[in-house]
Amino acid sequence: MKKLRSQKAETLVETLMAILVVVLVMLFLSTAVSTASKINAKVRKTDVALTYKNAVKGSEKTLTIKDKNSATKIIKVQVDEYTSKNGYTYYRESKEQGAGT
Repeated sequence: MKKLRSQKAETLVETLMAILVVVLVMLFLSTAVSTASKINAKVRKTDVALTYKNAVKGSEKTLTIKDKNSATKIIKVQVDEYTSKNGYTYYRESKEQGAGT
């Protein structure tokens, strides 16, 4: 006699492999979400912005700007040097000079 067997059904191995793939994808996604949330929390705690009231004002310096297209065009600007608590140095145009000079 001929055995009645359906060839269209999934085997147990195929079902287990599909479940394994789904579990691995969920594991990778949860790891990515967890890592992203830790990085976001660390970035929120880090303050790299310069606030002039918290920065230490250094000496006044002269900034020289040269136009690379013209060898004769050189602009000199008086700037104030600021150093923040995290060690960054910033330059700001001196107030005495005014804007546009």
